[in-house]
Amino acid sequence: MPDFSALVPETHRNISPGFVETLIQTQREELFTGLMRLSYSSGEHLIFPFLEGIQQKLYRCQNESIQIVPRKTWLDSLDHSNAVVGLLRLPVEAMRFTRVAYEAPIRRVETSVFTFEELSNNAVKWAVGQDPSVVRIETEGVKKYYLIAGRSTPIIEELSFTEEGTRFSVNDASFPRTLPKGEYQVTRYISNREHESWREFELRLAFNPLMRMLLSRFSELVGRVLTERLCDKLSLWAREGGWNITVTSNGAVNRHYFDSLENAATVYVDLLRHFREEAVQAIGPRMVDGILQETLIKLDPYRRELLTQYGVGSMPGVVWR
Repeated sequence: MPDFSALVPETHRNISPGFVETLIQTQREELFTGLMRLSYSSGEHLIFPFLEGIQQKLYRCQNESIQIVPRKTWLDSLDHSNAVVGLLRLPVEAMRFTRVAYEAPIRRVETSVFTFEELSNNAVKWAVGQDPSVVRIETEGVKKYYLIAGRSTPIIEELSFTEEGTRFSVNDASFPRTLPKGEYQVTRYISNREHESWREFELRLAFNPLMRMLLSRFSELVGRVLTERLCDKLSLWAREGGWNITVTSNGAVNRHYFDSLENAATVYVDLLRHFREEAVQAIGPRMVDGILQETLIKLDPYRRELLTQYGVGSMPGVVWR
């Protein structure tokens, strides 16, 4: 996948391993969220993703390949002199983006020069296609990256690098309309949908509309006041569990960085189970299980299958025919 290291601005040059450790400690103390890059004359780049001061992983980037460095060998990997260090502060949503970009394998790479019309047409094709991809688009003064899951997933995440800084945003297949006119250098990194980083990404995007529809149906039955009370309880449960997820009557606002698919699936199932426990007190178990099944059926078959694969469909009382 694409290596963002060239986009990380330099902050220190020719520093020793000891000073590298000092800089890492500084990021911990400052609760830094973003990327720390260490570059060496050999052409090797080491990337530390930080989340609120905690090092998540270490990626080694060299010769267009990216590897995850085992945690037990981190110190050995840093034992090189004359490092060039850069720091790039990012929001948590962008950190989730970079996790997919660094970890998902590449099946093939397509490079093209597109006009505005060609880019617009291809964006629609990519959005409905079967293969997920990271798309890099470059034009004068602009470098943008897009996570495109395919299979008509309506949300396309965008990470922009400009002279003014870095910005994360959410878009859809019409994203070329936001770009300046001209020709575009486009690189499409076509990936493997079965990789866990893509599955975690897709599971998050499938869970959010499920919660939104569940809460909407619940509100129709009990009213706004009881729905808001339920949302407050679910948000409190998530906060006390250490999950950066807030539940409102419009669904789940998920700003949590999950380091694995398993952890994400466990939290989503637990949140749904907690919803059921609270909702049963208002409308009874049969009604709750009925609206859960009704909501799952309203989802498209792919996202319904994805959710049930990771435990949502095995909730008490839900029977698939």
